[in-house]
Amino acid sequence: MADLISGLNISINLFSGRLAIISAIIIVVGFLIILLLFINCILARRGERGGIGIAQKIFVFLISLLFITTGSSMLMAAMYLQAYRAFTHKEMVGIIDARKTKGLDYDIFLRFTPVEKGIKAEEKIYKIKGDQWSIGGDILKFEDWVNFIGIHTGYKTTRIHGRYLKAEDENIKQHTAYDINGGTDAIWLYLYENSSSFPFVKAVYGNSVYTFPSDKDVYGIYVTTSGYSIEKIEEKKGDR
Repeated sequence: MADLISGLNISINLFSGRLAIISAIIIVVGFLIILLLFINCILARRGERGGIGIAQKIFVFLISLLFITTGSSMLMAAMYLQAYRAFTHKEMVGIIDARKTKGLDYDIFLRFTPVEKGIKAEEKIYKIKGDQWSIGGDILKFEDWVNFIGIHTGYKTTRIHGRYLKAEDENIKQHTAYDINGGTDAIWLYLYENSSSFPFVKAVYGNSVYTFPSDKDVYGIYVTTSGYSIEKIEEKKGDR
C-alpha cells in the first residue's frame, strides 16, 4: 500500500508538471498568433503587405482565443493537481506490530520497523508498560506555499513510549519510554529555540500518535504536512 501511495504521488507530480509545460506552450502559441495577426494588420495599413480579409482575421482571432482558453484551463488543472499532491503528501516512516501481553512485567510487546524512502530497516523490539503505545517526534512545518512548490514537512522520529488511558494511572503507574534515532538532538533544539528566525518556517513542534495494541492489525506510521498519523496497513502479522 505504501508503494502504491508513493507511486501515485510521483505519477501525479510528473503528470501535473508535464501538463503545466504543455499548457504554457499552448498559451504562448495563442498569444503569438494574436501578435502575428496584429503585425499583419499594421503592415496592411502601411501598404507594405496585403492584409488578410475580415473573415480570415476573425477566424484567426478565434483560433488564438481557443488556444489561450484551452491552455489556461489545462494550467488550472495542473495547479489543482499540484495542490492536491502537495497537501495530501505523506511519507511512511515506520511499521508497528504491537500486541497485548499477559502475565509479564510489561503490557505491550511492540515490533517497530523503521522505513526510510520506502526501504525497510532492521526491526527493533520494545517492551512497553501502558494501555496504549505511542510514537512521535519533532516536526518542522513550512508555510503552505512552500509545501505547494514541493518542499515537504521536515521531521525526526525520536520516541516510542507507553500511555495509560486514565490520567490517574499516568500519575501513579510505571512509565516506559525509548529514544529512537538518538532522540531530539542539538540541531532540533536549535530549531525549537530559533524557529521564528527562519524564513518560510511556520512552526517547529513535537507531536505523537497513539492507539491500542492489536492481535490482528498492523499500523503504518506516516508524516503528513501537519505531523504524524497512523493507518492500518494490509500486512498480515503472520508474515512478520
